[in-house]
Order: sequence, then structure tokens, then C-alpha cells
Amino acid sequence: MRKFIFILLLAVQTLGCSGGEASEWEAAPGNGNSGQDSGAEEGQDSEKVVYVSSAEELKALGTVAAGTVVVWRNGLYSDQVAELKSAGTAEKPVVLRAEKPGSVCFTGTSRISVSGTYAEVNGFWWRNPEPVSGKAVVTLAKGSSHCTVRDCAVTGDSTKEDAETDTKWVSLYGTDHRVEGCTFRDKRNIGTLLVVWLETGVTPRHTIAGNRFERPVTLYDDNNKAINGQETIRIGTSDYSMQEAACTVEDNYFYHCHGEQAEIVSNKSCGNVYRCNLFVECQGTLTMRHGNNCTVTGNYFVGNGMSGTGGIRLIGEGHVVERNYLEGLAGTGYRSAICLVRGQENPALNGYWQVKDAKVRYNMVYDCKYGLNVNYASSSSNQVMPVISTVIEGNTVSTTSSGYAVDCATEPAAPEIEWKENKLYGRQRGVSLPSLTSAPTKPNVQPAMDAIRDAAGCSWKTE
Repeated sequence: MRKFIFILLLAVQTLGCSGGEASEWEAAPGNGNSGQDSGAEEGQDSEKVVYVSSAEELKALGTVAAGTVVVWRNGLYSDQVAELKSAGTAEKPVVLRAEKPGSVCFTGTSRISVSGTYAEVNGFWWRNPEPVSGKAVVTLAKGSSHCTVRDCAVTGDSTKEDAETDTKWVSLYGTDHRVEGCTFRDKRNIGTLLVVWLETGVTPRHTIAGNRFERPVTLYDDNNKAINGQETIRIGTSDYSMQEAACTVEDNYFYHCHGEQAEIVSNKSCGNVYRCNLFVECQGTLTMRHGNNCTVTGNYFVGNGMSGTGGIRLIGEGHVVERNYLEGLAGTGYRSAICLVRGQENPALNGYWQVKDAKVRYNMVYDCKYGLNVNYASSSSNQVMPVISTVIEGNTVSTTSSGYAVDCATEPAAPEIEWKENKLYGRQRGVSLPSLTSAPTKPNVQPAMDAIRDAAGCSWKTE
């Protein structure tokens, strides 16, 4: 599948992904949903196979030896609090898998925690999980490393809306984990769906690849304001936001991820890569909320004119936003197609840090209400530090008749922005840059977007 996606992405009428020498918009291919085709059966002739049908039986195994395959028998199981302790190695991982993918279904307060090394959890379905405060459905524990959650699903279609009980569906501690080829749909209680937790002196280096995310429900407070903490993915926290995380989020499909109506993905750490993800009709943005030196490349954002749909929001230093495709986004302000935010003076870790040394280049913004919204802050904020030392280069931008191709606040002035060879069609405010006399041609990106969508999520049906 990885090769298939790569070929389709290259087929889009774009140039190669060679960095700053390109002069046109292009999408960058991701690494693909690698590994989803590798099954627990490989090499099984030399492996020990054990069958279980309860959390108690799994616990009785103790620390599972390298090369062991643990098969959970098909069935519907309620309130199973499972723990897998693994002594796997790179050559001989420990595999805990469903007897048949999708046919081991957990309900109620069921959850699993994985500790140790080189473990794989494969083919399970947590259906309508009952939230238990402070507990995640799937936890890769502190001190664990090189574990994988693959071809699993967590769905909450029949759960009640709950603004009080904060839970996560996936909590990632440790290092070098993968969450891939999974489906996460309709989380209706408060709390981020998937969180990467940082620890002092630990660089997580996790990969989140080829998953399908849907979060259509938004929970509101008594003043009809969306409650904070309903992100789909969060990497880090404010307290650890200046620490390196080095995580990769790629080839995922986000559909109707409305959550808190602000941040679909909340970046709160440094050195992360967001590559070749597809966002369709999501009310909010991929937000570099805290942290520095992240890369956002080759992603697709499609709003289809839905109100509140946004693209990419930048806060902090050293970010690179390149070769992304953004179409039909109707959001304004922080939810513009690409928004570079003003910072606070002497901000706290949870504040707004000044945008500095950013590179926004070779993106295609097509028929969005606000294309490039630069030096932006709400009128009631104390964000007075303008965007500085930033290059905005080679972008192609078209806007709706009521919108702006570029809106750059002049109070406070942002003189340290270098505008180079952008192709702009539509109104401008705060700048006077060369404009196109006719709208740019829309590229045929549909095959590439279809490839990401079709490859994302479980291999089995969750309906």
C-alpha cells in the first residue's frame, strides 16, 4: 500500500520534493502505513503460541517471553482490564492478537496496558468504552519501548455525551512506539483522544501512521463555548513544550474532527513531523500551539465550504510549512488556511510565543476564505510581538470573493517578513504584493487524497 500511495502522489501535476529549489506547489509523499501487512503468523512455526480468553489468563502468563504469540479467542468481553508484560526483541517480538481481527470485542470498562519491549497488539475492538476517570483505553506504559498497536479500533457511537469524565483513548509513554492502521471514531466524552506524554530526558520518537480519526461531537459549557481539551491528537504538554519529541504523524485520515472547534492536532513539543495527512471537513486547525522546529509538509486540508474549517496555525520558532494543499476552507482568524500568530511579550510556557524564523513555502491555497493570515491575534489579546525573521515564498493562493488572499496586520508592524515569488489571486490587506489577473488552475489532487483515505484505518469493518 505504501508503494501505491507513493506512486499516486507522484502522479499529481507537481514537481519533485527537493526542498527550496522548487518553484511550484507540490505534495510530499509520506512513508506510508508501513508494517500493516505484517501479520503475527510470520515465522510462527518457530514461535510459541498461547491462547487466552480473559484478562486473568493474560496476567497469569507473567512477563511474556520473546517470540511468543498470544491469541485471544473470539468473543464479546465486558470489563476486561488487561495487562501485557513483554520481553520481546526486535528479532522476536511478543504478539498479542485477536483470533480473528475485529472478532474480539471489548465493552464496558475494558482497557489494556502494555509494558516492556517489542510488543504488538493487533486486531482488537473496544466498542462504546465506559469512561473511567484518569484511565486510557490503550496505554503504552512508562519505560516501555518499541511497541505497536496495529489494526485495532476504538468506537463510541452509542456512548453518552460526557463533559465531566476526562479520559483518553490512547496514552503513549516510553519511546519508539507505533500506532498504525487503526480506527478511532466518535469519542463523546471530554479529553484528548490520543496523547503523547513527555517525560524529563526522554525523547519519545513515536510514529502515528495510517489511522482513521473521526470526532464529530463537540461538548459545550454553560455559555455555549466549546470546552478545551477535545483535541484528536496532542503531542506533549505546556510544561514539556520546549523538549524534543521527534514524533511523526503521517498518512492519517481526519474526518469531521470538530472536537474543541480550535485544535484538531495540538503540537506542544519540538521537532515533530506532520506529513501526508488528509483533513476533510474538520472544524479547527493543525496547530503548532507550543514548541519549536516542527515540519508540516505534504498534507491536504479540504473544507468544502463548511464553516470553521481551517488549516495550519503557527506559534513559536523555526517551523517549516511546505507543499501543503488547502482547499475550500471557510474559517477566519485562527482558523484561516495558514495563520501566523502574534506572540506575547515574555510568555509563560502555556502562552503565545513569537513566530520567528518560520518558512512558509510552496503551499497551494485554493478557494479559501482567508489564505495567508499573517501577524494575527484577536482584538482582546495581549499578543504584541509581531512575526519576525520569516520567509513566505512560492505559495499559490486564491480566495473567495469575500475573503483575502493575504491579510497582514500592520499594528504592530511585521517588517521582517520576506515575501518572495508568491502567486496571489484575490484581495490583500496590510500588504501590496504582485497579484494574478486570473485564478490559478486547480491541480488534480483527488487520486492522492483518495489513496490516503482508502489506506487509513482497520483492515476490517467497524460498522
